[in-house]
Amino acid sequence: MIFPSIDEDRFEVLYSDKLSRPNSPVNVIIGALILKEIFGFSDAELLASIYFYDRFQYALCLTSEEKPPVSINIFPNFRKRVYAYEKETA
Repeated sequence: MIFPSIDEDRFEVLYSDKLSRPNSPVNVIIGALILKEIFGFSDAELLASIYFYDRFQYALCLTSEEKPPVSINIFPNFRKRVYAYEKETA
């Protein structure tokens, strides 16, 4: 499993402290992006795999979820936040 090995605290700077809609768990996003690279998927292929294949849900600890907490916009938005943070702090 990938999920438990990812330290979410390292990504706190990417999210607002203001009360708002809950974020998708960073562990899920990072784990999914790792799987994307391993399998050479596009974002759409990754999302479909998360929704339809138990092995992807298991790797991301989503087997008890009714619906995975990801959407097609999650991955590009996360990459934008990481890029913006890198640009600000470089």
